[in-house]
Amino acid sequence: MTGATTTSSRVAELRSEFDKSFSLPPSSQVVEQIENLLAIRVAGDPYAIRVQEISGLANNRKIVPLPSPIPELLGVASMRGGFLPVYNLEALLGYRPGTDPPRWLALCASNEPVGLAFAEFEGYLRIPLIQICAAEQRYAAHEPVKNVVRMAGMVRTVVSIPYMVEIIRKLCDDKRGLKER
Repeated sequence: MTGATTTSSRVAELRSEFDKSFSLPPSSQVVEQIENLLAIRVAGDPYAIRVQEISGLANNRKIVPLPSPIPELLGVASMRGGFLPVYNLEALLGYRPGTDPPRWLALCASNEPVGLAFAEFEGYLRIPLIQICAAEQRYAAHEPVKNVVRMAGMVRTVVSIPYMVEIIRKLCDDKRGLKER
């Protein structure tokens, strides 16, 4: 009988450990995924830009105006030993350009150097990825918006830099096509 008692007590011990394992927190920590964003304002509205989608941020750069059939093109700026076209982010998002010239320039991390100019930079944000969600249809229909960030009672629209570059490319192609006709 000692063998049966030993087996029974061992089974009871294993069952107890098994049940306890569900009441304890996991032994390995779950790493929270973080998204790094720049908080900006466009025409007074809160926006965000993913840090991974840009290659730099500059302020108070001289933008030399150029004659262009593309009203969103502000001109060119000297940056990192070269020139890059600078587009008004406010105009690209469908706003009427404001009276104040944009002070800030986000350098798009793309194959073609492009700068997006905006007026207000509010700061750097580290947001848990779970706080970034798909934009509701009312946002997505009116702007090139895919995501929003909900934080501190505010919704910030996340500007998709690759999508903005695609819009610029399409604007340039459309104007080029009209010129060739």
